[in-house]
Amino acid sequence: MKRWSWLLVLVVLVALPTFAEDKKKDDKKGSAPPAVAAQVQDAVKEAEARVAAGDVDGAITVLEAAAAADGRAALQLGVLRESRGELEPAVDAYKMAADKLEGAAKGEALGRLAVVQDARGMAEAGASAEAAIAADPEGVWPTIAIAYRRVHEGEADEAVTLARKAVAAGGGAAAQAALGHALEAKGDMAGAEAAYREGVKADPKGLAETIGLASVLRATGRAAEAEPLLKGAIDRSPGAVEAYKEMARVKIALGRAQDALADASLAAAMAENDPEAQGLVVEVKVARALEAVGQGQTDLAVQDLTALRDQNPNSAAVHLALGKAQIARRDAAAAIPELQKAVELAPKNAEAQYQLGWVQLNMKQNAAGAVGPLGQAVALQPGNNQFRTDYGAALMQAGQLDKAVEELTKVTSTEGYSGSQAWLYLGAAQLQSNRYNEAVAALEKSLAVKPDNAQAEAFLAWSYFGLKNAEGFKQHGAKARTLGYKDPQLFDRLTKVEAGQPIK
Repeated sequence: MKRWSWLLVLVVLVALPTFAEDKKKDDKKGSAPPAVAAQVQDAVKEAEARVAAGDVDGAITVLEAAAAADGRAALQLGVLRESRGELEPAVDAYKMAADKLEGAAKGEALGRLAVVQDARGMAEAGASAEAAIAADPEGVWPTIAIAYRRVHEGEADEAVTLARKAVAAGGGAAAQAALGHALEAKGDMAGAEAAYREGVKADPKGLAETIGLASVLRATGRAAEAEPLLKGAIDRSPGAVEAYKEMARVKIALGRAQDALADASLAAAMAENDPEAQGLVVEVKVARALEAVGQGQTDLAVQDLTALRDQNPNSAAVHLALGKAQIARRDAAAAIPELQKAVELAPKNAEAQYQLGWVQLNMKQNAAGAVGPLGQAVALQPGNNQFRTDYGAALMQAGQLDKAVEELTKVTSTEGYSGSQAWLYLGAAQLQSNRYNEAVAALEKSLAVKPDNAQAEAFLAWSYFGLKNAEGFKQHGAKARTLGYKDPQLFDRLTKVEAGQPIK
């Protein structure tokens, strides 16, 4: 560790509130007799001097001897262990400190313990966080710990409030990491990234800050930037289960599911009681199978996913992946039950809802059956324009024209929208509603983005027919015919108009 790192550790150690209150706590649990207390104080000072001189091993030796007699030294030992990425020894030291201390000092020990346990993927983190807030309801570290706990419980709004409180109270990098975690849980990726970056700025080697930033980078399409951050975190803290879990997800995002399996397996082995870590191994195997689909090995992927489904019948991820593999095989009959099961197991999984709706709409031509799941997908991810576009198409084909126009207009009016599909479906909905001018405007915009679209040309021809505009009808009808569009009624009318028959 570089010299500035030792000094940073020293600053953290000196700042511990428990050490400034030695004389006030003689009657508290964990206070030693006067002679022992003096020895502990001497040990603490000696440890600080050794850290400043770069002798961290020596400082740890001194603190380990003192920790057996006094919780304040144990707390200091935990901070030092954690700063070196030694998570298991840090957990032991914080537990020892919490057993010997009371009040604010106990709350800090338990809060720090909960945060490390969380990074280590330990189930006890929740109980430690609750104990910390009970020991010191207003303490910074208990507040940080309980903010993490609230995220795990699905209470992201409360977690944000708690984390902001910790930041305002001077919680530094750890509080910023808790805020980033809470904002990420709310889906505020920009806010989460800003908080994590503030945390990394304050503590470049901070574990939670680094892992959190990597998670946001992956979620926002920058997985390649996340990988070196995680490698550094793992090198510094080999026991950081959360780092291995995130590294596996990053490698999946980079199309290297086979490489990800090693990271996921390590995380699962180190955190046997962490359901997320165990599930990640399945997630990686799913990703590996889907990569095979992308490489044209669809039958092999279906075989592997079928076996994985039989081993994990309650995994929505496996059912979803098998459904997608069956879609790739153009087997709607096999895909639908898998996707229905995925939706049953995880009704808030937007991708599962979307895929089920997509199959109904595009493979079964069952627009009415597609409206429900596609509407659910949009409700779960309102900012996903592809979900909303297909939802609009299903509404249009199901005859819910006003609703289709409403949904598709939301897409086309989105700032920066540059696609053609939503304009095409919007034009089709307006055409069916006999709003021909509006249909022409939408279809022209669709063709401007994607020229030579036979369906758009045909719809445009019918729109001009509705306007009794023979020239427009002939121009776009002929273009649709040239592009190979099949519509006997359109071309029968076109032949008559081209022969001079007026549009009536």
